[in-house]
Amino acid sequence: MVKNTLEDYKAAVKLKYELEKIGTHSSFLLNPSRAKLRKLCGELFKNNTNTDDLKSFSAFFQFDFVLNCSNKLKDQTDKFRPIETFFKGETDLTDIEAVNIAAILVDFNPRPYLKFSKQEAFKKENILITSIESADTEDVFGVAKIVKNKSSSSDQSIQPSSLEKKELRIFQKKLVIPGLVVVAMLSGFGYIFLPKKECMQWQKDHYEAVVCETKAVGIVNLYSTMPLNKNMLNFRKIEICDTTTFFKHNKPLLWYYKTRDHLDFFNGPGFNPENEKPLKPITQYMVDKYIK
Repeated sequence: MVKNTLEDYKAAVKLKYELEKIGTHSSFLLNPSRAKLRKLCGELFKNNTNTDDLKSFSAFFQFDFVLNCSNKLKDQTDKFRPIETFFKGETDLTDIEAVNIAAILVDFNPRPYLKFSKQEAFKKENILITSIESADTEDVFGVAKIVKNKSSSSDQSIQPSSLEKKELRIFQKKLVIPGLVVVAMLSGFGYIFLPKKECMQWQKDHYEAVVCETKAVGIVNLYSTMPLNKNMLNFRKIEICDTTTFFKHNKPLLWYYKTRDHLDFFNGPGFNPENEKPLKPITQYMVDKYIK
């Protein structure tokens, strides 16, 4: 069984950060600074009774956390600098204890690294979460809305008699039961004899559910398959245009991967399926420099 490495741990924590920075603690994480991360750390540990977390705190800061240690923690602000630059993608973290503190700040589990390293190699798709709001999702993916027409009070159409209604209900029941039997038989046949699509594969600009044993295209598959994650079937690589909306309420709606001067855009956070590199949320600076 393949075990997790420190690089896997850092990649998982960084991915969780990309999700959490537009979540509950976005005021601390969206544009992290040493002072903001130190304040968030203090807030999180006020009610933290997790033994492993308290040990990670002591190992990193060289003193135990107590409720009245805020001034002592304030003196340690510079120790958050490597974590700040790690979250911003400017530097890497080599100190395992610093990575453990970063995992606490973004609530990544399993932590600390010792616990994470003993598990089977983690899968990126298990952490990915679609961050687009439900209202936006309906607009993006075109969920149809059914509108019920209200009949006017002046409608004088003739209503069927109670006897006719009763006969109609009996007739409908006679149709429904055989129909359900047929549907159940067809479903059972399909479940038993048809191959099950329990994996997914990247297809140009989206994931598709596939049978885990897919046939090769040419000599090898263009993209490898991975366990099916239904949340990822809405993940898309998109083309932008003059009317593309990049932000809503100052939060990014798109994520990108940069190759030289070219940006590939996606509608959610995670990894670029074509090279497994982490995506970054769009910023106004990137829009001004590479798009406008």
